[in-house]
Amino acid sequence: MERTSVMRSVPQIEAQIARFKQSPRLGQESVLLELEHCGSSLNIKLPTGYGKTFTSLSTYSVLASLGEVNRLLIIFPTDAQLIQFEESAGLAMEKCDVKGPKSVCDIRFFGVEAIKKHQKNECQVFAITVQSLIGARGMDNVAMLLQKGRWMIVVDEYHHYGVGLPFGNAVSSLNREFLLCMSATPYRPGEDSAFGSPSVVVTYREAVDEKAVKLLNGHSYNYRVDAINSANELISFTTEELIAEAGDDSAKKIEKMIYDRQLRWSPKYISPLVTNPIERMVTERIKSGYKLQAIVGAMCVSHAKMVCEQIRSAFPDLVCDWVGTGDDGRSVETNRKILKQFAPTDDTNPTIDILVHVGMAGEGLDTKLVSEIVHLNAASVNNTNNQENGRASRYIDGVVGNVNFDAGSGYAKKGYVGPDIMDAMDNLPPKSDPCDKCNADPCECDPSKRKNEFNELPDLPTIRIQNVECISIDSGDIGVQNMAKQLVSLVSSFTDADLEDDSSKLWKYAIHGVKRMRSEEAELLNEKSVIHQWEDSVNGAMTTTTGNIIRIMTKNGTRIDKSMIGDIKKRINTRKRRDLNTAEKTVESLKKHYQWITNLNNTLNSEGLPLWLQ
Repeated sequence: MERTSVMRSVPQIEAQIARFKQSPRLGQESVLLELEHCGSSLNIKLPTGYGKTFTSLSTYSVLASLGEVNRLLIIFPTDAQLIQFEESAGLAMEKCDVKGPKSVCDIRFFGVEAIKKHQKNECQVFAITVQSLIGARGMDNVAMLLQKGRWMIVVDEYHHYGVGLPFGNAVSSLNREFLLCMSATPYRPGEDSAFGSPSVVVTYREAVDEKAVKLLNGHSYNYRVDAINSANELISFTTEELIAEAGDDSAKKIEKMIYDRQLRWSPKYISPLVTNPIERMVTERIKSGYKLQAIVGAMCVSHAKMVCEQIRSAFPDLVCDWVGTGDDGRSVETNRKILKQFAPTDDTNPTIDILVHVGMAGEGLDTKLVSEIVHLNAASVNNTNNQENGRASRYIDGVVGNVNFDAGSGYAKKGYVGPDIMDAMDNLPPKSDPCDKCNADPCECDPSKRKNEFNELPDLPTIRIQNVECISIDSGDIGVQNMAKQLVSLVSSFTDADLEDDSSKLWKYAIHGVKRMRSEEAELLNEKSVIHQWEDSVNGAMTTTTGNIIRIMTKNGTRIDKSMIGDIKKRINTRKRRDLNTAEKTVESLKKHYQWITNLNNTLNSEGLPLWLQ
């Protein structure tokens, strides 16, 4: 039965927080302090990337230490979010000092075995998706779990649950001592949330000030897409015209209109809404040393295929792939494989640079390196698109997240350009007052006042050399835990008791051993890695410079033929080889090639196109 009244004090809560191995962020601490007077339920809004896993588990840790709860059930909207939690929860429980077993039991997988784990005290944290919960078997298993124990229930992304709807009803009926509801985008259009409004709100701008998430910038471009009819005539659409022709902005309606009118997409002309974000991403890769990524949202599957073809042709050094469902989409297995290659759930590096998708790269996709979000669709201001923008929110020092959209989109029309895109994430009006005609602030109607989209290159790229000594490793690290177990089995002075004692010298030796091992591995890989990074920087500098040349050439409004990009690169390479010969796989040679391209880029910025490029 749900608890009707509780007594908690700030000193009690602060005493529990003091035990944590990681200090909470300001918003996370506000959530914990709100426990003083929130009773048996609490609704919170935290930006994507702010740390909902730590927040939920630290709340459980405090309530468990006060004797109010001893079991935790978390309900997720998607499989991906459950899996992410399952992989990160153990370390988070260490950091917020959750006593007892630190594994997560996936009720979908274990079924009735989950009940046995609960009864034997083998597990205290359980997880399920809402789709599984509302199924007969899932609800039966959860109901049996909740018969014993003092349960805290967490509803992740609670904006999905409306009053009177099956999901909301199912969750509201569950027996619990405490209910925590979390969302990055809790605002429902009809204000019919099953769990009410958040009482603790961390705005996106507040999270930026804490350096918990990236600063975001909104960019508006004119987007046109071409199609060829049965008479082999070229028809050019703006996004708004295409949606009006189809009847609405759904992928199914647009796909049907293309089929009914016997149209086929033409990839010949590529829009600045596609090229500019990718060129900026490549430039920022050189500056930051991080292998940044981009997400491109398409209108339908056939459009996604065409955009993917454009990107592969214009940026052959980058890996681009697409995902989509439906009759013309890909299989579940293929989509899942591509998404994992773009956003691995383990520590491996992504193998896809640019992901083109139709409604599959939003909530639940755990991305760490995305710096560009591109909306080629209508981009209305809603939870779905804000969640997609949140894929670029994960904090990386010195890196800005850019959200790019059509000038006819909802974001542009409502003035969410520049840093005001962050206000859209909180369902707030933009702080600036953009021009009514161009939706820019300051106004760009006068060509002389338009923003300079010229991408400058650093004198030298950032090369990241792995230095294990600079990486924080503690007893929560899996490698350290394995090393400690080996030391217990090999060194007679250590026993199993040392594994349970955080102050034991065992952990000092285990941490030292892991650092030394990783340092030796890094030394072997660093030389090759440095050369690879220099090669990437030379290729990236070529992409940046080529993009700047295209912008200079097309200031008069000429549309960009994707073949122009390859032709310009060939001309630059021919000139560079004449001056320097072909680049060798040495840092010295690659540095000369990088400097040559940088000098050319600087000349473009100060003097315009040289004669040999005109």
